[in-house]
Amino acid sequence: MSMLVAAALAWAGSPALAGPALAGPALAGPALAGPALAGPALADPAQADLARGGTACPEVRLTSDLPAPPAGAQVRQSITIGDDCVAHPGPVEVVAAPRSLARVGAREQAEQAAASAEQAAATPRTLHSYSQMYDCCNILMTALYSDHTWSTADGLVSAADSRVSTHANREPWDAGWTAHDVTGAGGCAAACPTATYTARAGFSYRGIFDVTGAWYANTHDSTVVLTGDGAATCRHSVDLRHTFVGWHWEHGCS
Repeated sequence: MSMLVAAALAWAGSPALAGPALAGPALAGPALAGPALAGPALADPAQADLARGGTACPEVRLTSDLPAPPAGAQVRQSITIGDDCVAHPGPVEVVAAPRSLARVGAREQAEQAAASAEQAAATPRTLHSYSQMYDCCNILMTALYSDHTWSTADGLVSAADSRVSTHANREPWDAGWTAHDVTGAGGCAAACPTATYTARAGFSYRGIFDVTGAWYANTHDSTVVLTGDGAATCRHSVDLRHTFVGWHWEHGCS
């Protein structure tokens, strides 16, 4: 039940709104501070989950490694929290990248095919990494993204760049998920065989489903390794302080 609905019911049901009780003891009586306003449904998120017909689950850590996909494609995987509160991993899939990424990949592929081996090696490569946590209603709660560009020469990473961004789902009245402690590091000061980049983002939650701010928290980590031969690997993990049946983690590289 949303806070607006709960407030409306409490308003409609309060005897203090009509009659002499307005100035009487009912103003400070137990009806105003009783379970309807501060009961388990708001104070205990686990009970709130049960009231919504679902099941709260304990803390879990999810980790997975993925290879970089070929040009114009993305590699992805989905892991879902089942009715048994256990993480159920889906298959690793290689699928077409979103249209904008696929066009870039096809163009790069054509340019590399038409160029000499030396020119192809010098063509900057790009990689997009994502780690996204969805709730049981398929709402994106939190996400960590990193975008990488690198060039190679003589079997080495000659130049590389990385950018980190996040997503946090907000709720009305300045509530919902909040990103904090967002960091990114790595790379090489000079040409190197591999360039490793790490990123991390922590997320806290205070809102409709937990007014305390102490129940839900997500921490996303990613590690991307770029190599001098143009290949790459992605590792993603997410730590969840309490979960919920039907939550699912989508991660991948494109």
